[in-house]
Amino acid sequence: MRKITLLIFLFLTAASGFCQVGNYNQFPGITPNHTLDAKLENISFAYGLRLLESDYDGPFVRLRRASDNAQMDFGCNDVDMVDVDAINTWRAGSNVFVVTWYDQSGLGRHAQQPVLSRQPRFFPDPTNPYIVPENNSQYLDTQTNIQIATNAGANATIVMVLRPVERVQYNFGNFRNNAERWTPHMNWTSGQVFFDPGFCCATNRSFANRAFTDQWSQYTLQRGTTSILIRRNNTTQVSGAFPNRRYTLNQNFFLLAANTGGNPNLTSRSPMAEFIMYNTDIALSIITEIEEDQIAFWDL
Repeated sequence: MRKITLLIFLFLTAASGFCQVGNYNQFPGITPNHTLDAKLENISFAYGLRLLESDYDGPFVRLRRASDNAQMDFGCNDVDMVDVDAINTWRAGSNVFVVTWYDQSGLGRHAQQPVLSRQPRFFPDPTNPYIVPENNSQYLDTQTNIQIATNAGANATIVMVLRPVERVQYNFGNFRNNAERWTPHMNWTSGQVFFDPGFCCATNRSFANRAFTDQWSQYTLQRGTTSILIRRNNTTQVSGAFPNRRYTLNQNFFLLAANTGGNPNLTSRSPMAEFIMYNTDIALSIITEIEEDQIAFWDL
């Protein structure tokens, strides 16, 4: 059953549909609780199809309606999730595509795609809404250099919710060549999850994930200075040493594909619902709190 976090603190505006938790707390003596409250230090960006931080009162996504190319922002419903009912009313049966996935970190690093043909599709599933490319040219650009999104092309922590499929694909990040990259495969055609944060290919970088193919799951990927950590659904799959090498190019960090000199490389077909990234290897205690909240909210 979906976790409903203190519904009485949410206010849904008729005009915009955005969450107004920070401005409309009916019970000031009690603080609303969301997964990123008091967890914004060292954050790079936070994208979600639900409310991630109590003070955020903006939209979650800007969508384009294929029938007439009209655009509109959408925020949350009364259970913290993106307002699928409002989206369905507005789209009137038309397919919808993502123009902007808004950053809830407060840094304004919104993931964008102004080119119509390159916009990934949004699926308004009432239980697990998601974003996914439909062809090899669709992706979102975080407008943030990978050297900033990570610690100079090395350390970072990603805590996310997606549904992996088996395909030759990169789910996010950057690619220079077969040796230098900062990106994962979730899943590769072998059913494995591979993570190459800085270069390819270390021995300690993968685990078998075929049993979770096409299932919504929570994943954590972390690169320390000389270590790697990969977790699925709050359980460690890979942990150990990793070579102290970094990704050296200055280019923007992509979502749903790897950035290869400004172009998408091996675009992902794994649907994504949430993506939180820090530019350092944050403490396992913080990771665990975020993981548990993602698992509870999305009923994983």
